Amino acid sequence: MEKKRLVLSLLLPAMFMLVSYHVQAQDAGTRSQEENSRLDSLADAYKQKDMAEDERRQDTDVISNLKSEKRETKAKAREAQRVEEEASDAARESKSAYRKEKKAQKSREQADKQSKKAAKARAVSDQN
Repeated sequence: MEKKRLVLSLLLPAMFMLVSYHVQAQDAGTRSQEENSRLDSLADAYKQKDMAEDERRQDTDVISNLKSEKRETKAKAREAQRVEEEASDAARESKSAYRKEKKAQKSREQADKQSKKAAKARAVSDQN
């Protein structure tokens, strides 16, 4: 019994080494034509799937970039419109202030003329 156990314990590692050597020695040339074509078709399918995913990812990136550019453009347009409105309001206020100042100057000139006339009239009335 012990001999049997000893033989089995030595035989088992020897068989493992023999099988592993045979598996390692096997190369791609020993595969059949059907296996090679099946593996090639699987590899092609994976490549196509990866290319489709890459293309989809690129498309989403492009769309994302375009959307962000659109948002930025809208924001710039709103800012430009706001600036334009502010400039228009400022121009309107400036024009109004110019008109008011011109009117005030005219009123002051008329008041000066009237005060000179009044002064002359007082001088004439004082002499009489």
